[in-house]
Amino acid sequence: MKRLIIATCLGLGLVGSAIAGPLTQGIEFTGGENSLAGLVLQRAQNIVAEDGVLKLQVAINHAQQLKGYGFVLQYDQSKYEFVEARQVDQNLLDASSAQPALFLASNKTPGQVAVGAMKVDGQAVSGDGSLVEFTFKTTQTPLASDFQILDGVMVDLAGGIDAITNIEIGALKPMPRDYALGQNVPNPFNPSTTIDYRLPEAGDVQLVIYNLLGQEVRTLIRESMDAGFHSVVWDGTDEFGKQVASGIYIYRMSVADFTQVQRMMLLK
Repeated sequence: MKRLIIATCLGLGLVGSAIAGPLTQGIEFTGGENSLAGLVLQRAQNIVAEDGVLKLQVAINHAQQLKGYGFVLQYDQSKYEFVEARQVDQNLLDASSAQPALFLASNKTPGQVAVGAMKVDGQAVSGDGSLVEFTFKTTQTPLASDFQILDGVMVDLAGGIDAITNIEIGALKPMPRDYALGQNVPNPFNPSTTIDYRLPEAGDVQLVIYNLLGQEVRTLIRESMDAGFHSVVWDGTDEFGKQVASGIYIYRMSVADFTQVQRMMLLK
């Protein structure tokens, strides 16, 4: 089992996933506890962003009696420069273990990073959790099509081997670190304007426009929104679709414990 994971990391003869490759050649997939387990690649959250640095994390879902894993992350080398791969702090494989898992990584093949890890304490883990963090240098906005997970294998406590076939590329765009309601653009405006806002986490958002008397003019948003950078357009009409008069209007966003107010001017 240990040899299997080390070979995976060093690219000596394993592959997995839906497409056979150089990593899993010669491996017999005997079937084990992890036929339904899957990997998710997404941008690392709650990390202070550095200019020109992209951090991605791979997590596993529905692991059962997981002893070890190995896979290859393929990336567009024309856009990204690989820096390092490391186990995430408090990763799933180290859970409930006094001894950290054996971890190896190799980027001998251009545009690919092979990683693998194995518990060495005779135990196994089940559940969901993060595994690996990859760091790249780039000046471009990451796209899901820039990355692919290949040749994945999972080994359970009894030695059963499963190919990783459930793979998801999640959110790679940068996530905001705080709530904010931006100034509308253009301002003054006629006939419409765009309001930007950002959410560091999902929540129930309300964005309402008022006149200077405090009367509600139009509710632009009243729904649950995902975390991220968002925008909404106001066309200068009220709830009934009627054009409002020129003047100053107030718009207010509230979500969770956050509230912010901005002013804008409609000129005709």
